Amino acid sequence: MQLRPILSIAAVACALALPASAAIKKVPYPEVKVQIVEAYKPDAAFEAMRKKFSEAVAKKDAQALFGLVAPTFVWTFQGGSSGEFDMGRDALHNFKVVFGFRPQGADADGPVENGPFWEMLAGFASDGTYYQDDQAYNLVCGPITANAVDEDVMEKARNKLEVGEETVDWYFTVAPTSVVKAPNDSGPPVAKVGVVALPALSLYPPVEEGKPGVPATHVEVLLPNGKSGWVPLSAVRAWDSERLCYAKTPKGDWKISAYDQLEQ
Repeated sequence: MQLRPILSIAAVACALALPASAAIKKVPYPEVKVQIVEAYKPDAAFEAMRKKFSEAVAKKDAQALFGLVAPTFVWTFQGGSSGEFDMGRDALHNFKVVFGFRPQGADADGPVENGPFWEMLAGFASDGTYYQDDQAYNLVCGPITANAVDEDVMEKARNKLEVGEETVDWYFTVAPTSVVKAPNDSGPPVAKVGVVALPALSLYPPVEEGKPGVPATHVEVLLPNGKSGWVPLSAVRAWDSERLCYAKTPKGDWKISAYDQLEQ
């Protein structure tokens, strides 16, 4: 199985493989205002779990990581059932398959292409933005998400920009943000935007085929006026993102309890 890299902050995760120039019409489009879901404020036990998670990933300590997996861990696809989730196996088996420690269907850990997916785990461990799931209130998930204030405006924007069957990758700002003309540019911003969704054109540094991935720091976005500029990846989140969720056990500690996959 080939997992898609998570679409979160590439500064703390692996670089997102956007093409050098995404398939998108570079024309004006309606501004898409968004509403960020209410952020979850971690308690002390959650912070303790996050610290252990971050340390385990930083040290690539698989056993410490496995100790944070809940016995009820599930693997979903866009919030629904996933055909990859093996209901006949235990939670740790499914977690290991998700993150490349064990091949699908195997009884023991073994080689997986590009696995284990430590960079993917690092993205989840380092993001630090969470929300409580509306449908499963006992779950806290990250990275944080947002909704369009007006879905019709979002649809109109998509229709203006998409080329053929190609879809547009969108990011949303987590606060009012300055847009500059080039990555790391210290001059006056070319624009300032509110809390909005913006189409992504490319990343900096760009992903070079055949070379080790370098974490991206900036994303080039298309502004509603049809012009482009750059924002730090730390200032945005991906509109579509894979998510890791956590639940509190009866003993009061937190465990990794769900992974929601973006693509199958």
